[in-house]
Amino acid sequence: MVSGLLQLIRRQQAVIWTLVAGLGLTAALGWELDREAIELDQQRLARRVVEIQSQLDSRLEKSEMLLHNLRDYLTWYGDTSETGFQRWCYENGHTINCRWLAGIALATNRNLPKWPKGIPKTPMSWGSNEWESVRAAAVANAIDCELALTSSLTNTMRFARDYHLRGLPRERTRFANTVGSSRVGMSEHRIVMQDVDGNGVGGTCFLVPLFQSDVNGLIAEVMQGSYTNWGDRATIYWLHFTSVIVAPVDFNFLVWAISEEAPEDVKIELFSSTNQLADTWLNKTGPIPRAADPEFRPYLSHRQRWRMYGRKFSIYFYTTPLFEAQSPRRLAKVAMAAGAGLSVLTTALVGVALRARDRQSDLTDQILEARDALTASQKAREKFSRDLHDGTIQSLYAIQLGPGHLSEKLESDPARARREFSSVRKELDAVIAETRNFISSGEVTSAAVNFKSVLSAIIERAQASNTAQITLECDHTATAQLAAVEAVQLANIAREAISNSLRHAKSTQVQVSLRQDNGGMLLQITDNGTGFDPESPHRFGVGLTSMRSRAHEIGGLFNIESSPNTGTRISVRVPDRASSAS
Repeated sequence: MVSGLLQLIRRQQAVIWTLVAGLGLTAALGWELDREAIELDQQRLARRVVEIQSQLDSRLEKSEMLLHNLRDYLTWYGDTSETGFQRWCYENGHTINCRWLAGIALATNRNLPKWPKGIPKTPMSWGSNEWESVRAAAVANAIDCELALTSSLTNTMRFARDYHLRGLPRERTRFANTVGSSRVGMSEHRIVMQDVDGNGVGGTCFLVPLFQSDVNGLIAEVMQGSYTNWGDRATIYWLHFTSVIVAPVDFNFLVWAISEEAPEDVKIELFSSTNQLADTWLNKTGPIPRAADPEFRPYLSHRQRWRMYGRKFSIYFYTTPLFEAQSPRRLAKVAMAAGAGLSVLTTALVGVALRARDRQSDLTDQILEARDALTASQKAREKFSRDLHDGTIQSLYAIQLGPGHLSEKLESDPARARREFSSVRKELDAVIAETRNFISSGEVTSAAVNFKSVLSAIIERAQASNTAQITLECDHTATAQLAAVEAVQLANIAREAISNSLRHAKSTQVQVSLRQDNGGMLLQITDNGTGFDPESPHRFGVGLTSMRSRAHEIGGLFNIESSPNTGTRISVRVPDRASSAS
């Protein structure tokens, strides 16, 4: 079984190598195309990251503009009460589309009237005693804020009461820092609102501080650096603080507003920390963010730090199936599939071609076998014809010469005629036996034979019906070296040559000799007949052709020496078998 499998592999090497080469080339090409496609997708994701962050920044800047508008409005009218805030909401609040803001509230400082007695509100004239009194008052009076609710949230959510806006100037809380810097800030992630069922809603808020209108110049002077001590600045801010604008951001809606309800190829998750922890997840849509899920394996992802209003946020970008559907990787897959199909098709064509070649080879072998069989059959036919011509026909011809004179002898010498008839009958019996033996004979052995007796029988049969003189010279040593196959061929050559001398050349003397010559054997038949021209192409009949073929079959050299009216000599030289073998 193993050898059969190995043979099959050897026969199908071209097919196997074609398939391996095709699939290997296809895999290499597909890998290169896929690698380039991934690089293009990474570049496309980088562009989308820039686009999305830019959209986030632009929307938050829009929110900042809205809050600055509210601060300027309240500062201009000098009314930071709930009445002034509600008037702004009615006049301007809904004209600016910032749907990602969950609402806007105004937290009023309840402790604003608690100014230290005897100390002017302008610190330009403060001495060291006044500074100490002001600092003591600021530390003693924790800020307590009252939240005013916007009308857009009354039916869904409401701000958590007090919003934990308590703290001291020296506490580095987000609220205290916001008040102490007089800039727009962003709170830490905490529960900032409650839904209708009283459940806390976490998030972050814009914080915009407001101050007394009559000390705006002082605030500006402080911001320009007239008071370099941070504690002095914080104290001034703290004591002149009137209220703070609080605006929670609905980050789910903010993310949705980026795509504008269009199919998203890249989604984002926002975190109020660079660690991307679950409790800092801002746009919650499930129990756990994708960024913290170890089982989540997007096609491409990216983490980006995002600094926003003094806080370090982070954004997690990940691709969706739409992004991958737009990826050129599908072209790589199509190319790989097409290459694999082409490789299989090429392999099939090679297999068909090899099979056709094998079938053609088998057909050629069959044709060659048929040709060889036909050639062998033709050779057998020629041998049969030659043997029949040289043996039986020559014997019959010799017998034919006898009855030609018997009609005259029947009247003159009946007894002799009867003897000749008896001899003719014996000759016919011998011819019949020879023909039967020829038809049913098997392979001729290579054992040595008494060739002299064979030649004597041939000469005796030829002389029985002819008046020509036929002599025989035979070297006993030479006849002992002849094998049976050589003796048969030489006997047929001698019979054909004697017959041609008597029938065609009208010879009166024929000499047959067999002797050793230069380590081989030489058979010669010489007559004194009419002769002929051996160079004439029409002089070679069946007899001469048969003699030449017989000589070649036993490895001998056939030669004819003759000319018109000078007789003929036929020579067959057979090399010694021992010397031929060596």
